[in-house]
Parts: sequence; structure tokens; C-alpha cells
Amino acid sequence: MNKVQKLILSVFLPMTGLFIALDNFFPGAPYVNYIKFVTIITLFLITLGINKKYPEQKILTVAMFFVVAGDFFLVFCKTYFASEKFPLYGVLSFSAAYLLVILAFQKNFKIGRFEAAAALPVLIITVPVVIILLPFVSGLIKYGLLIFIFVLCYCSWTCICTLSRGYFAPRSSHRIALAGFLMLICDLGVGLSSFHPCFNGTFVPLIKNIIWGSYIPAWTLIAVTIAEKNLCRTLH
Repeated sequence: MNKVQKLILSVFLPMTGLFIALDNFFPGAPYVNYIKFVTIITLFLITLGINKKYPEQKILTVAMFFVVAGDFFLVFCKTYFASEKFPLYGVLSFSAAYLLVILAFQKNFKIGRFEAAAALPVLIITVPVVIILLPFVSGLIKYGLLIFIFVLCYCSWTCICTLSRGYFAPRSSHRIALAGFLMLICDLGVGLSSFHPCFNGTFVPLIKNIIWGSYIPAWTLIAVTIAEKNLCRTLH
């Protein structure tokens, strides 16, 4: 692990613990959301300044930009402004980020026993959440939600499948797989927070802890992947 990777991990993983604490001690405080937004911007700026050896790392940096855009609409704007368009823009931004992650990691595509097995944890976690949420959404929102969840699941599955496809180095693949799984947990938590009547409009620290306890580590691992000097098994 190089110096940049160590720096990223030493700064942003502790920030996860800080956010969990802040959401419990100061639930719903606007300044906490401000700190969260500044943190994700900082993570993106660090990745922007990294010398990239592989084209996949450049794609992931663009994905990080869309993550910042998504946070701008879903965290910053939602905190300080009132508009029904902001959630839509945020969802579209994160969808773009996940599509870019898929583009970066879908190398040596194949479907075999491992790929089938990799789909199981994704489905086991996702299907119950979808079943819970569907009664509370309708019309275009329902179809939009289903499309987004499909993209999210495919992204997570693709990340996990890097473990068997042999394109990325084993250490990188384990990091990517964990990041993809954390993305899934994070956005399913966001779905519950946004649509379930028990959580929508109410600040529930446990749900926020799940969201931010997986969100920051997921994209921290992506940033570490961007800083990896030996990302692939061989230089492509």
C-alpha cells in the first residue's frame, strides 16, 4: 500500500466514525450535513490529483464527480433549499456514477458458478427491501425506483465478480468487491429512509448510521483503488 492510499484510509475511515457519532448526538443538525458534503468533495479532489496508471482509474474519477453531484442535490441542497427536483437530480447523478463503476469493472465478463453465487447475497439483501418499499410508491416513481435498484444491484454484482474474472489483481478485487457491497447497503438504506413512512420525514439515527457507515467506506475504497499502482494483473 502506497503513501496516498494510507493517507486516504487514515483520514476518511475515521470520518465514518465521526459521522455516526454526530448523527447520534446531533440528529438532523444542518452543519453535520455540511461537514459530510465537504468530506466527499475533499475525497474527490484527492482522487483528481492522483496520477492514474490505468484507464479504469480515470473512469472511476469521473464516477466520483457524479457522487459529489449526487451529494450536492441529496445532502447539501436538500438541507438548505426546498425543491422536488433535487432528489431526482441526485438519483440521476448516482445512477451515472454506478454506470461508470460498471464500465470500469466489467472486464473479462463471464457468467459461471461464481457469478451465480455472487448474485445470491445481492438478491437476499435487496429483494426484501424492494418488497417492503413497493406498497409505498406508485406511478413513475415506482418504475424509476425499480430501474435504479437494478442498476445498483448490477453494479454491486459486477464489483463482487471481479474476484473471479482475473482482470484485476487479487488485492484490488477484494477491495472492489467490498466497495460494491457497501454501495448496495448504503442505497438500500437511502431507499428505506426516503420512501418508508416510518422513516420518511423523520430523522432515524440507526438508518443514517447504516447509510453513512457504508457510504464513506465504499467510496474511500474506490479512492484507494484509484491510487493503486498495481491495479490489474498485467498492464493492459
